[in-house]
Amino acid sequence: MTTVLERTDVVEPDRVSAPRRPRGALGRRSERLMLGVGLLVVGVAHSLNLAGWPRYWDDEGTYYSQAWSVGNLGALSPYTYWYDHPPAGWLQMALFTWLPDAILDGANSSVLAGRVVMVGYTLASALLTYLLARRVGMARGWALAAMLLWAVNPLVIYEGRQVFLDNVALPWLIGAFLLVLSRNRHLGHYMAAGLCFGVAVLSKETTLVFLPALLVALWQSAYRPTRPFAVMGFSAIAVISGSMYLLFALIRSELFPGPDHVSVWDALVFQLAGREGSGWLLDPNGPSDGAYDSFTGWLQLDSGVLVVGGVAASVAALFVRRLRPLAIGVLVAALVALRPAGYLPQMYVVAVLPFAALVLVGLLDVSWKSLMRARALPVRAVSGAALLLVLATAAVPLADWRYNYAAAWTADTNDVRAEAMEFAENTLPRESTVVTDNAFWNDLVDAGWDAEDVVWFYKVDSDGAVTDQLGGDYTGIDYLVWSAAAAKNAGPIVLDAYEHSELLWSSGTGEAEVEVRRIRSLAEQAEIEAAEAEAERQRLEAFLAAPSAEYPDLTNGQIEGILVDRATMSVPEMARKYVTTEETITAILAAED
Repeated sequence: MTTVLERTDVVEPDRVSAPRRPRGALGRRSERLMLGVGLLVVGVAHSLNLAGWPRYWDDEGTYYSQAWSVGNLGALSPYTYWYDHPPAGWLQMALFTWLPDAILDGANSSVLAGRVVMVGYTLASALLTYLLARRVGMARGWALAAMLLWAVNPLVIYEGRQVFLDNVALPWLIGAFLLVLSRNRHLGHYMAAGLCFGVAVLSKETTLVFLPALLVALWQSAYRPTRPFAVMGFSAIAVISGSMYLLFALIRSELFPGPDHVSVWDALVFQLAGREGSGWLLDPNGPSDGAYDSFTGWLQLDSGVLVVGGVAASVAALFVRRLRPLAIGVLVAALVALRPAGYLPQMYVVAVLPFAALVLVGLLDVSWKSLMRARALPVRAVSGAALLLVLATAAVPLADWRYNYAAAWTADTNDVRAEAMEFAENTLPRESTVVTDNAFWNDLVDAGWDAEDVVWFYKVDSDGAVTDQLGGDYTGIDYLVWSAAAAKNAGPIVLDAYEHSELLWSSGTGEAEVEVRRIRSLAEQAEIEAAEAEAERQRLEAFLAAPSAEYPDLTNGQIEGILVDRATMSVPEMARKYVTTEETITAILAAED
C-alpha cells in the first residue's frame, strides 16, 4: 500500500498579503456611492424652499385633507366620498402624514407636510428610474444621467413638489416596468408587476394609458415557452387589484346610480363626458387654464427638453428593442394628450416625464456604444463629432433652466396665504362656519375649528349633505376665505355669499390675492338695502328737481312730465302747463323721437 500525503505550504506571517477586493464588489460600491450622491442632489433640489414655491393649490389641500380624514375621522374624505378618484393614493399618504407633521410643527401650511411626503415619493421614483435604466441596458453613467435629467428638471420639481396623486402613483408604475423586465423571468415577478400596476392605477387612474407599453415589455421579456403564463399572471393580479375598488363600491351599494347616494357609474360618466373639456393641446384659442395653457406652462419650465425632445426620441427608439416598451409608453400617453376633445389635467405630464428621460438618454447610450464598437478611425471621428453636436444642441435649452431654479429655490409665493391664515386664526371665532379653498382647510381645523365648520367651497353647491347642513342658502355661512380658486370655480350659493359679504382683510394681487370676508346677517342686509333704496330715492328727487342741461327754464322732472303727457295733451296745453314756449315743447318731443 502506498500512502500519498498532500503537500502543505507554510507561509510566513509577515509575508501574508491582504486579500484583493474583487472588481465586481468594488464596482458595486462605487455605483452605490455615485447613486447616493445623485439621490442627495435630487433630495436637495426638491426640498429647497419647499414652502415657498410653487403656490399652494386647491387640489393639494383636497388630497391632503382626504389623507388626514383617513387617520383622524376614519373616513375617505371630510365630505361624501363620491368616487372621483380611487382612494389608494391618499390611503398611502395617510401612512406618512404623522412624520412631517411632527418635523414641521408651526409651519405656514399643513399642505407643506404633504409636500414633504412628495419628496419621499420623488426619491423613490428617482431610485427606480435609475434601476430601470440599468435594467434596459444603460451603462452606469448614462443611467445616472437619465435619472438626473428627469429628477432635476424644473418641470419635475414644479409638479413633483405638489401633493398630487400622480406623484404617489409614479413609483408603482416604474416598479411595474422594472419587475416586468426582470432578468430572472420569474412568474412571481410578473405577478408582482401586476400588483404594482394595479396600485398605480388605483392611486391615479390616468396611469392606465401605460398598459400597452407594459404588455409589450412583458411580451419581449418573458421566456417564450412560458409567455402565456406570464401574461396570465400579470393580468390576473392587475385585474384583481382593480376589482377591489369595484368590490368596495358594491359592498356599499354604490356601484350603480340610485336615490340618495353616489355611485361609481355617475363618477365615470362625469369624468368621461360630464366635465367641461379643456380644449386641444395645440389650440391657442382653447379655454382659459385649459390644455393649451398647461402645455405652454410645461414648455416654459422644461424648455422642451423632455416634453418635446422625449416624444421625438421615442419615435426613433421604436427601432431599438430594449427601449421600445418605454417609447411606446411615451407615445401612447402623447397621443391621448393630443386628442381633440376631452379633459387634460395639468399634472398629466408627471407619469410621462421619467420615461421620456429614459428614452432620450437611452438613445445616447445606444449611440455611444455603437461609436465605441466602430473600429475604423474615420467612422469613429465622424460619429463622435455628430454625437457631440447632438449633445451641444440638447444642452442649449438647459441654460434656461437657471431662471426656473432661481424661482424654485428663492421665490416666496405663499407669504400672502400665511398672512391670511394668521389673520383668520387671530380674528375669527372658532364656532363660526368658514367656507374656503382646500389649501386652508387643514390649517383652520388645526387652528381649532371643528371639521364640519370648515367647508370646501366646491362642496357647498355640489354636496347635498353640505348644502342641507348650511340651510340651503348663503345664510348658513359666517366667513369666506376667498382666493383665485374660489373666484373661478365657486357655485351659486358661494357667489351669493360673496355678494352679501364685507371685506375684513385682503392682500396680494392676481392669482396670489386672498381676502377674508364676513357674511352680513339678514338684518344687516335689510338695513343696507333700505339705506341704498333711500339714497337712490334722494338721488332721483335731486335729479328731477335740478334744471335741465339743455332747457334751463325747465327741470329734469318737468322734461319727464312732458314726455309722459304727450299721449294725452296737445303742444299748446303742455306749453301752458309747464309755463314754456310751444317751440320748446316741440323741440323736446322731436329730440325724443
